[in-house]
Amino acid sequence: MSEELFYHYLTLTGAKAIFLSGKLHPNLAVKGTAVHGDGVYLTTLDPKLGREQVGRNNWDGITRRQDQKMESYFEILLPSKKVKRAKERRNIQVHTGVLHLASYKWSLMAWNGDLLATQYFMVSSDGEAAMRHGYAMGRYTLCSNNATPDNHPVYKQDGGFCYLYTHNIGDQTGVWGLLLSCSLVTTLPHETIPWKYAVDDSSWKEDKTLRVCPVY
Repeated sequence: MSEELFYHYLTLTGAKAIFLSGKLHPNLAVKGTAVHGDGVYLTTLDPKLGREQVGRNNWDGITRRQDQKMESYFEILLPSKKVKRAKERRNIQVHTGVLHLASYKWSLMAWNGDLLATQYFMVSSDGEAAMRHGYAMGRYTLCSNNATPDNHPVYKQDGGFCYLYTHNIGDQTGVWGLLLSCSLVTTLPHETIPWKYAVDDSSWKEDKTLRVCPVY
């Protein structure tokens, strides 16, 4: 089955509402937002092409608030047959009906390329972290309608009781229960940033094999 990467560009506010609900709702012709019929409007234009080209394609020369509409984007791997091509010169595809994110591989990215949300993360270790906290290893799934006070996503361990979320402790972020990211800036786990595990109530130790990675 042929699959393609499709993009949906939008504001950060709109993006957070979508990942919390798990759905992209269709534009509707009766509301004047669906020139090519009811559906979720997508494009195959990669953000690497730049704001100007993507904006001109998506909004047909309308410049008002274009930058805000491109604060973030969903990248979704869809079967080609799930969309219909708009009959015009612009690169526009339409997915009929509600698009349920959990049914596909997807990620939400900031325009600068930072990962903001995805469906799953995998926590794994071949070292001391697994020996001490083996019950916390495994896959974590995005929680619907659940976010931190600053609107970052929350993930729950499949079949378990642990949660993965961003929380501040001093100048470090990425805390969840017994593991601590060494990142000072990222809001989600990063594959190249080391992690530590709790040794006791007040100390942490790095495990070079400890990984918290997105699963697509």
